[in-house]
Amino acid sequence: MSTPRPGAPQPRWRLTIAQTGAIVVGFLTAAAGIVSGHPDVVVMGLPLLALAAWAWDRRPRAMAGEQATDAAAAAPVHYALTADRAAREHTLGYRVRLETAPGVEAVQLRVLELGVRPRLHVLAASPERPIDVRGRVPAPHSGPQRIVTADWRLVAAGAALLTDVSAPIGVDRTIEPAFVPITALPLPARLTGLTGSHDSSRPGDGGDFHDIDRFRPGDRLRRIDWKATARLARDPGELYVRRTRAQADATIFVIVDSADDLGESVDTWELFDPVRSGTTSLDIARSAASAIAAGYLHRGDRVALADLAVPGRVARPGAGTRHLDRVLRAIAATQPVGAARVTRRPPLVTPGAGVFLLSTFLDDHPMSAALQFAAAGHRVVAVDVLPPGRTDELTTARRIAHRLVMMDRENRMAALRRGGVDVLVWGLERGDPERDARLLALARPRNPALAAAR
Repeated sequence: MSTPRPGAPQPRWRLTIAQTGAIVVGFLTAAAGIVSGHPDVVVMGLPLLALAAWAWDRRPRAMAGEQATDAAAAAPVHYALTADRAAREHTLGYRVRLETAPGVEAVQLRVLELGVRPRLHVLAASPERPIDVRGRVPAPHSGPQRIVTADWRLVAAGAALLTDVSAPIGVDRTIEPAFVPITALPLPARLTGLTGSHDSSRPGDGGDFHDIDRFRPGDRLRRIDWKATARLARDPGELYVRRTRAQADATIFVIVDSADDLGESVDTWELFDPVRSGTTSLDIARSAASAIAAGYLHRGDRVALADLAVPGRVARPGAGTRHLDRVLRAIAATQPVGAARVTRRPPLVTPGAGVFLLSTFLDDHPMSAALQFAAAGHRVVAVDVLPPGRTDELTTARRIAHRLVMMDRENRMAALRRGGVDVLVWGLERGDPERDARLLALARPRNPALAAAR
């Protein structure tokens, strides 16, 4: 069982309001009897004082069989709050277990699920049978979050004594997003690696047919194309070889904008409600970033992760299974930082890398960063992760304000397209035909000149 930390303030017993009133009435009655010289009046106040003293003497002091010299053992309750490590069927189980000292008769337990769903339990207590409360919490969102918080108050001496409400304890969990790795992979304008799964413009081994050229020193004899030699040779000893494209890999930067986290319900944009908000923009961003990173890493490419709002959140370019696990953990741990803490300097990107920028594009910062990357020669895909908004709960004034904000956002998306940035809308569903068709279109070379520039 978990116990309070040594030196932490322990719960203090106090009399209830009824008992405090009884003490006041008892003292006043006894004082009135003494002043008036009537002993019978004094006797009438003594039972109230005696009952209060009896109740105070019965207050629990420590757990059974433990010495009160230990700060943890002196506590009248030992506690533990645990929750599942992973979500099952979109829910997480939790368990609150309390062991009380002799004399504690009941516990008022309050459990707060997801910060918005309080549950109050009044349970009988005994040292022989610990209190064990179990429940399940919905897990509607991915990322780090406070799953459950609990606090309690102890009752003793026939409800004459209560403790103060304990300090709350909670359990935090990081929920991994659900995703399916993408298979249509838009490639950057230039492939940088010397080996990989993509055909580059350089001649080499392993790729598709490149061209037929004269034999030069360094060419392998098995590359000689005798039919082409018989057809094209003009001088004795002239040979022609069949050349193939070299294999190369791509470097991809996945950049997540964690400045805000906006849900489907526009009414919760100002004050976040995890239950009413529906799917949020960071839910979509985590799922999209995981799908993009897993798709490229499964093909052997190099992937880096960066946060547009927090420069310290970064995973350098890498490949392999261990790097995929590292990137997925970093994506799952992404949480909103608020517009006040957003940095205005975009992250550094490796020359020639492709960039996926995931944002709601509700302000100019992500748009400016995407245009800056495109101007530097990177192929940029702006992934729109803002969920469709529900405005039925808004007032007329707030509905008009939302419409103006969305008009500004459409202007930014149009500016991205004019600046050579590809725009991809990532929907709520994992199987989105429009998104898949858009990815297939982006995976094709945009023009022969761009394909040759690799």
